[in-house]
Amino acid sequence: MKKGIALKIAGFLLFFLIALIILFPVNNLRSYIFETVFRESGVLMVAESLHLSLLGLPGVKMDKVSVTLPVGSQEIDLQSDQLTLRLALTSFFPPQIGLAASVSDLKKGGDIYTRVGRGNNTFSFYLNVERLNLEQLGARSGGSPFKGSLDASSDIFLNETELAKSSGYLKIKILDFSLNQQSISPPELGGLTIIIPAMKMGKLDGALTMKNGLLEINQLKFGDDPNSDLKGTVSGDFKVEKKFEDSQLNLALKLKLSAKIMENPESATFKSALGGFQNNPGEYSLRCNGTIQDFINSPLYPCRKLD
Repeated sequence: MKKGIALKIAGFLLFFLIALIILFPVNNLRSYIFETVFRESGVLMVAESLHLSLLGLPGVKMDKVSVTLPVGSQEIDLQSDQLTLRLALTSFFPPQIGLAASVSDLKKGGDIYTRVGRGNNTFSFYLNVERLNLEQLGARSGGSPFKGSLDASSDIFLNETELAKSSGYLKIKILDFSLNQQSISPPELGGLTIIIPAMKMGKLDGALTMKNGLLEINQLKFGDDPNSDLKGTVSGDFKVEKKFEDSQLNLALKLKLSAKIMENPESATFKSALGGFQNNPGEYSLRCNGTIQDFINSPLYPCRKLD
């Protein structure tokens, strides 16, 4: 066989092999992968197609993806054109391999990149969110309670045996932040339905830093815009547990309602529910302490008037 022909055949076979590895769909593995993810995490995933991705560290790429995340008794639905899961280096000393997820072009706007890793009694978490439309974060049955565009970044390292050695931060910014009208029925109010009116809160800025195993809220405020219906500040801390619903939240809130909300007849039950926390007309202060599950079960039960 002539050398030129042999090289052409070898080149063709090499090209075919590369194309096979990169382009060959592994859709027959979808059911196994998604069932395993759901069994281990409760996260429900659906995708039109799934392929190997060998650019950088190996992983899988999914097209037209729907992800349902469980949050207590509620769900968060995300739909994206593309989601990529791949192995990632989460620590250099010592080297540790984790998992990275990139979600691009969410249906209603936004991109998410996250990376998680687990070592010997350690856990690392990195997150970057850009221009995420909050309207797609609602429960499937009821729609989102919020509107706005979220930017967030976080880099957290947890030492599960020595929490004092944990470190990290979380920064969030929401533009055009507003609350949609909704109804809640806290059990402690004997089945009374509270109507929370739609309210504009303008810009929200917040930052948390980890110290001694706690995420401390050292600045979080909203409603600086003169046209805001609700103004407030939040301080406190958040103790993260292995099971998210068991994490402990300790908050001090100061809230001020606009004259527009105070005069709105639809605000009657909302103002009544806040009556026990009132300092002056339209001004309230609360101290709330409980687990995430406590707040999901009953938003007001863990709260007392702030002295």
